[in-house]
Amino acid sequence: MLANQLRELGIGGLDVNYYVLCQRKLWWYSHGLNQEHGEGAVGQENIAIGRLVQDESYTGEEYKDIMIDGVIRIDFKNDGIVHEVKKSKGGANASRYQLLYYLYYLKQVKGITTTGIIDYPLLRKREEIVLDEQKERDIVDILEGIVAVRSSDVPPVVEQPMGLCAKCAYQELCWG
Repeated sequence: MLANQLRELGIGGLDVNYYVLCQRKLWWYSHGLNQEHGEGAVGQENIAIGRLVQDESYTGEEYKDIMIDGVIRIDFKNDGIVHEVKKSKGGANASRYQLLYYLYYLKQVKGITTTGIIDYPLLRKREEIVLDEQKERDIVDILEGIVAVRSSDVPPVVEQPMGLCAKCAYQELCWG
């Protein structure tokens, strides 16, 4: 995907995370139904806890909460490595692809090749993330999928609730 195309798509890390986690959740979010952010939002408490974990766990980091091109926002950078902070391993695969997308974006748009780390400070664990050729192809497929989900007039069909639906802020929209 060309750098200009990538910037113009305006796909953020949360879009990638939601796409991998649940495409229906991405559809709701991309159509302006933001259940997790803002005053009184259903998932606001979890978001606030996650932000607190990030802010309190890495107070000495020089580059925190870095917005790039108004498109992606990385949690922090240390010694050239991109870090993504998560409070738990719930949705771990979605978190991996979110960070892989950041690495892909940096490579394609900024010409920066680096690695990443997902930090789980409450668990005292880290996971190194490396963007290889297969993962780049996966990211391109995900980006194409996100464009398709966003442009659809109706949310994708989910046959039955998944295990993660129980804690999802969009649960009532899907199953209520």
